[in-house]
Amino acid sequence: MAMIELGFGRQNFHPLKRKSSLLLKLIAVVFAVLLFCEFLIYYLAIFQCNWPEVKTTASDGEQTTREPVLKAMFLADTHLLGEFLGHWLDKLRREWQMERAFQTALWLLQPEVVFILGDIFDEGKWSTPEAWADDVERFQK
Repeated sequence: MAMIELGFGRQNFHPLKRKSSLLLKLIAVVFAVLLFCEFLIYYLAIFQCNWPEVKTTASDGEQTTREPVLKAMFLADTHLLGEFLGHWLDKLRREWQMERAFQTALWLLQPEVVFILGDIFDEGKWSTPEAWADDVERFQK
């Protein structure tokens, strides 16, 4: 009887191991890049910000104790897209970035008050009342 060798020896699994190892490394790099670009970058950028130190001087020129100072943050010109302009993926991406940056700034800087200035929406004059209500609800979220 003749022996039939099917080729399932050790040497045939090396390319499969290399491919799976390469795939695992690629997945790890993509995950690390996404984690950094979509989450950690906001902490690194906003962590460099701080509140200015306010020093008051008495009339005789000596420094006195610090009086309480209001910590205010200004948010301007968000230009959120509505249902008419822009692609849904672009809208999702922009709003994700704005929300992450805003929430990170709130958490790290802990302002006492936030002022919202400028254009909040891009499509106010074209929106239907229902679309406007959806946009306002999305903004408040």
